[in-house]
Amino acid sequence: MKKKAAKKAVSLVLTGAMALSLAACGGSGSGSSGSKDVTTSSNPEDITATITVGGWPSGDDGFKAALEGFNEKYPNITVEFNFQDTTAHHQALSTALAAGSDAPDVAMVEGAYIAQYSNSTALVNLKEEPYNADQYKDDFVALKWDQGYSADGSKLVAIPWDVGPCTYFYRTDVFEECGLPTDPDEVAKLMSTWDGVLQVAEAVNIPGERWLVPNATYFYQLMFCNRDYYDEDLNLKLDREGDTDCLNAVIEMREKGLDMNVDMWSTEAYAAYEAGTCVSVATGGWFGGFLKTDIDPNGSGHWAVAELPGGIQDCNWGGSYLVIPEQSENKEAAWAFVEYMMCDATAQNQMLEAVDYFPAYTPAYDDAAIYEAGDDYFGGEKTKALWASIAENLEPVYSTMMDVTAEGCIYTTINQCLSEGKSAEEMKTQLEKDISDATAELKNQQIQVLKDAGLWDK
Repeated sequence: MKKKAAKKAVSLVLTGAMALSLAACGGSGSGSSGSKDVTTSSNPEDITATITVGGWPSGDDGFKAALEGFNEKYPNITVEFNFQDTTAHHQALSTALAAGSDAPDVAMVEGAYIAQYSNSTALVNLKEEPYNADQYKDDFVALKWDQGYSADGSKLVAIPWDVGPCTYFYRTDVFEECGLPTDPDEVAKLMSTWDGVLQVAEAVNIPGERWLVPNATYFYQLMFCNRDYYDEDLNLKLDREGDTDCLNAVIEMREKGLDMNVDMWSTEAYAAYEAGTCVSVATGGWFGGFLKTDIDPNGSGHWAVAELPGGIQDCNWGGSYLVIPEQSENKEAAWAFVEYMMCDATAQNQMLEAVDYFPAYTPAYDDAAIYEAGDDYFGGEKTKALWASIAENLEPVYSTMMDVTAEGCIYTTINQCLSEGKSAEEMKTQLEKDISDATAELKNQQIQVLKDAGLWDK
């Protein structure tokens, strides 16, 4: 996902007010979408319309990279783009859906927001005729596809665009200087335990001058990156395999000054990535695009990509969806756009090449010229093959309206606990309290959604 870092950070940590406003998008029922009167033409040239596509940069650049092929197939559909920053886009979309007017024909939705939209009656049910979107279910990363369903599974309102397989980015030049292995497989093996992570952190550290990561808290946050915070009874699930070992390692890194203790998107972190004074970061695969264009454009050959350290399981960070508002008067053309852009391997790979949005559409991975190719920036490593293998391992999770608020609590609470010298168990206790307090109103809304769907009798 080649997005500006500030926009990325904003989209990942929604404010409570934004989450609450999105929850009201056109109601939360699971009734019929009313789209049964829409027909589709057997001849693409018969579809004539002008549609507006809304979203945030650089999604528009991605669409434009695949637009020539779309125009060839649908010569009488004109596509106009209305793109603004991520938060402004979602605020405008939620307002338009609630008002029943002024929404685009096709809208992007950030993965962090999807649970706020999945039960909305203001969005077209793409399971129904004439869309029949479930025909593509097995072609998409399961984690992403399932998040587009309503609570009772009767509606599918969103088609996933991209996925962010998480990996470990590290400076090979610094690793070599410190006598550490540089081969990704060897690095992954060395850092597969938290003792190994601490060994590497101590090896690269120059007190006050060089650190392993921008903030050790992110290691713990990655354990929740799939946003599987709750079970179907809405019980908070904070216990993870190896979580206490992870927190103890995070505590030791902070006590010994092995992390910078700054946000990974901060100006200080960006400068340190480029200078080699912050040696690594674990995050979504889209970070490679940031390195190449925004952070370290001259760093070719100095970076490599390995599997996540510390035994952290395969996970996803980020991703976006496309939805069609019910108020659209051009649903046939809107679906033609969504289907072409999301469910066509050529289009997906054109967008990948343009803006680094890694496809959630898995048939795109069959293009060996792209996915088996070495990436010169990463020393010839086949990074896309690694990310594809991780993406295909991502299993569905139970999503709720509380997830993004819970996500925001992790970084804030754990960092606060680190500054207070709390133990791992004390951190987990504090985190449970903070999440429960922050999500109380949203949880009531989630329960009402489930009641409306006939899925809650507790």
